[in-house]
Amino acid sequence: MLTAEGSVAGAVEAVKSGAFTYILKPADIDNLILNIQKAFEIFLISNQNRIFKDQMLEKAGMMQLIGQNGKIKEIRQKIDTFAGSDATVLITGESGTGKEIIASQIHYKSNRADQVFVKVNCAALTENLLESELFGHEKGSFTGADKLHRGKFEIANQGTILLDEIGELPLGTQAKLLRVLQEREFERVGGSGTIKTNFRLITSTNKNLAEEVIKGRFRNDLYYRVNVLPIHLPPLRERKDDIEILVDYFVHQLSKETNKCISPLSSEIINILTAYNWPGNVRELRNIIERLVVMANNSEISPCDLPDELKQHMGSDVIKENVLKSQVPLLEAKKEFEKQYITKVLSQYQGNVGKAATELQLARKNLYRKIKEYNINLE
Repeated sequence: MLTAEGSVAGAVEAVKSGAFTYILKPADIDNLILNIQKAFEIFLISNQNRIFKDQMLEKAGMMQLIGQNGKIKEIRQKIDTFAGSDATVLITGESGTGKEIIASQIHYKSNRADQVFVKVNCAALTENLLESELFGHEKGSFTGADKLHRGKFEIANQGTILLDEIGELPLGTQAKLLRVLQEREFERVGGSGTIKTNFRLITSTNKNLAEEVIKGRFRNDLYYRVNVLPIHLPPLRERKDDIEILVDYFVHQLSKETNKCISPLSSEIINILTAYNWPGNVRELRNIIERLVVMANNSEISPCDLPDELKQHMGSDVIKENVLKSQVPLLEAKKEFEKQYITKVLSQYQGNVGKAATELQLARKNLYRKIKEYNINLE
C-alpha cells in the first residue's frame, strides 16, 4: 500500500486487510521495487502451495475405498468419524486390502489436510536405520552421518504420520515410540537437544497385535496407546460381492491411464474372478486387471487372456467355449484345451500330481511331461 498517511493504526489496518506492506510517499524507488518483487515471490509460492494442496486432495479422492459390501460401508462411516478426531488410529487387515488408502482418506478429511502426510514402512528398515528415519540424527553421530538428518517425527509436525506394519517394530524402538506418544518430544540419534512435535498418528499392521503382546513381541502399553480407534479391513475373499464393482472401477481407471477404450468385462470373466480366492486381495486384483488392460490388443478382453492361476477356475464348458472362440489351428486348439483342463484338475487336487493323474487316467510320468511341456505352475 502506497500512502501519504503515516499513522501506525493505518498501517496495522492495511496489513490486516491484506496489504503486503505499507510504504509512505514519497517512496524510494529501489525500496518500492524490492517490496513489489518480494510480494510477487510470496504470491507465487502461495499459489504453488494452493495448487499442490489441490493436487493432493485430488489424489486422495482417487484413492477411494471401492465397494458396497456392508463392512466397507461401515468403514467409510468410521473414516468420516475418525477424521474429526486427533486420536490414534489402528488399521488392521491382510496385505493388499487397502490400509494405506484408509489412512490417506482419514488425513485428507481431517483438519490437518493442508499439512504433510508422512509414511514410514517399519518392515523395510533395520532397527538402526529405522530409528534414524523416525528420530533423525546429528552430523557425526555414526559412520556415514556426514550431515544433520531430520526424522519423520520432526517432519510430520502439525501433520499426520502413518507407521505402516507397526507390528514389525523392534522392542527397543517400541519403547522410544511410546515416549514420543506420551510426551510429544524426542531427541535425534546422537543428539541431546529435545525436539517438540505435534502429529496425528495412524498405524497399520497385517498382524494380530493382541496375540503379539501375549507372545512378548509387542509392548502391552504401546498396544493400548495405538489401539484407540480401530478399523479392520476384511480380505477380498470375504467381500466377493464387491469384485464386479472393483473390476469395473479398475478397468475404467486403467483405460484412461493407458489411453485405451476397454469394454466392461463379461459376466463369464467376472464369474471366474469371483471363484478365485485372492490371497493378495485388492492389490492382486488391480495388478491382474492392469496386466489385462496393458496387454489387450483390442477393446474386448476374453477369458483366454486371463493368467493361468485364474484359468484354473474355469469350468469345462468355459474352457471348451474359449478354445472354440480362439480361431487357431486344430493342433494348437487341442493343446490349449489340454493345458487348461490339466491346470483345472491339478487345482482341484491342490497340485497333487498322483491324484490328478488318476482323475485324468494318465500315467504319472506322462502327466509330469505335460506339466513341463505346458509350463504349468503346481503351487
